Amino acid sequence: MTIRPRFVTSRWDGVFTTDFTLAHVRQRCFHIGQALLARGWSCLVAYDTRFMSSLYAIDVYRMLQQQGVAVNLASTPIALPAVQWSLSGRQDRAAIVVSAGNRPYWYNGLVVVRPTGSDPLMTGETGFISPATLDGGPFPALGAEADIPAEQRIDVRSAYLDMLRSLVDVNLMRSLTLTIFADPMNGTMAGCLPAVIGEGSYTKAVEINREPDPLFSLMTPLPATAGLARLRKLVRESDSNIGLAFSADGSALSVVDKTGELIEPLEIALILGAYLVRQQRQRGLVVAPPPAEGSALAAAVARLDTWEDALGFKVEIVPDAAARIAELAAQANNTLLVGCTAAGELVLSRYTAYPDALVAGLLMVEVLARSGGSLRTAIDDIRSRLAVEE
Repeated sequence: MTIRPRFVTSRWDGVFTTDFTLAHVRQRCFHIGQALLARGWSCLVAYDTRFMSSLYAIDVYRMLQQQGVAVNLASTPIALPAVQWSLSGRQDRAAIVVSAGNRPYWYNGLVVVRPTGSDPLMTGETGFISPATLDGGPFPALGAEADIPAEQRIDVRSAYLDMLRSLVDVNLMRSLTLTIFADPMNGTMAGCLPAVIGEGSYTKAVEINREPDPLFSLMTPLPATAGLARLRKLVRESDSNIGLAFSADGSALSVVDKTGELIEPLEIALILGAYLVRQQRQRGLVVAPPPAEGSALAAAVARLDTWEDALGFKVEIVPDAAARIAELAAQANNTLLVGCTAAGELVLSRYTAYPDALVAGLLMVEVLARSGGSLRTAIDDIRSRLAVEE
């Protein structure tokens, strides 16, 4: 299995009507367009389910096209990992995603994705540009995408789902009688898990909060901060096998076991690391945030030096796991096996060079399938090897 090409992202976001305005977006797109032209790069424009993101994406598309940039537009709202995957297999060298990631619903922004090692496309430069230069015409109306040529409307989602089916053991999942509850938080992952598993499967993937909601039910669309009370209640009371919650942009994951307990990020990282070492003979380093104070793993951290022998891989527990993961990813010889941040962003280096919640979630289902349908089996195995007392 080859590691996918690495990409880096630059972000700008702001509060609607205060910072995120049509004038500000067009100003930034002008500078990005000039940088794309200077490099001779084509660009994919994508968007998420946030308020007016699709219309802003059409406006971004038009702004770049008017500058002479070769540009394509995603045909549906799409997760950030899918955009990054798309760049690895298409002629487009960069992407602009109209998204504020997992920030509160009153934000929107631009995420610029470019190859590692290239100069930034979006900088802090926002100097005055004459209104005539920035005039992209009226803001797009509903249905304006119909005016865009079909050959420039790209189905990113289908290619992404095909890739996922090639990465995980879908036949194993389909052959078992499992029930999975998934919460895409009204974001871009809606429909993806059931689509990967497919129809006619013994395993059932049941989604909640799947309808597009530009305001994310007035919640911050990040599982780690949402509490997930409804998902936890449904998993516990329906006697289902697992619950998976995906952030709005598809980068972060939270996992609920059949008792309704939220599995903390460190434990998810250890479970996945143990699975990849045992099942796929992979090797490397697991980087994760510290356990929650008073949690089952908190006392065991004092014996961190013995974990490598117990687990078969080395573990680094660092407060700023995201910075350490980025440091390892920048190295020519990247030794990262699993990286997990406190927000639940999971990087599995043999699969992705960037956080992809659906890849991590599907691998958790694989773990579940090989553990007799109970995630508790995998949790107890980890805790027993670390001599963790309940």
